[in-house]
Amino acid sequence: MSSTIPPDQLALARETVRPNLVKSLMFQNRLAHSFGLRVAFSTEMPLVAKRAGYSAVLMNLEHMAMNMETMKDIAVSCLNVGITPTVVVPTCSQEWISRCLDSGAQAVIVPHVNTVEQAKMCVDASKFPPLGHRSVTMVTAMTQYTTQLSYAAIAEVVNDEVLIMPMIETNEGVENVEAIAAVPGIDALFIGCADLCMELGIPGQYDSELFHSTVAKIAGAAEKASVDGRRVYVGLGGLEPRPDLLEEFAKRHSPIR
Repeated sequence: MSSTIPPDQLALARETVRPNLVKSLMFQNRLAHSFGLRVAFSTEMPLVAKRAGYSAVLMNLEHMAMNMETMKDIAVSCLNVGITPTVVVPTCSQEWISRCLDSGAQAVIVPHVNTVEQAKMCVDASKFPPLGHRSVTMVTAMTQYTTQLSYAAIAEVVNDEVLIMPMIETNEGVENVEAIAAVPGIDALFIGCADLCMELGIPGQYDSELFHSTVAKIAGAAEKASVDGRRVYVGLGGLEPRPDLLEEFAKRHSPIR
């Protein structure tokens, strides 16, 4: 699409749209760490997270009693301090994905993505045409509420900055992971380590060979999908008590960032 967009419009869009720090770090092959909110839902928390060296704030709407207005306020605070507002949506549905993005999220993690069809839905809800079918709105915090830029320029730049991550956390998801990773528009696979171990019949056994081999399979799927200039990454959730494993997996598997 770039060839049909006036260069000045595209350049202005890149200046206007808030950059996604996590996605930038991934492209630089650097690790990105997120600060998960659990009990304190204050708009000051992104400032604390930034000061502590985190790249993102994670708001888990699947497991927390946080409403959309609070999520939006914290997301805007993240954007204002230059870290990535990341949301785990409550369920694998198009409405939650697009609404969270319109409310300020730059990265969306979608739970229980088990099939190619669900992965395609994730892209449809998160990316503007031609990649997906996200409904267009210009007045968002990510675009700094601009109304002066063309839809084409904004759509291309926002597509570049949004990070959509289906969660692989079931046996079915693992079985279909290569096909899921191959869906155009998927930016990263996110391993829900706790749920995945439960599904594998090894709850909490993060040192087990089965868990390690499953992580390797998911990372391999991301690497296989990284062709023709496209890069697919892998994120890990639920390993906060095991920073040693996070470091080990990142060293062992290049897509894990």
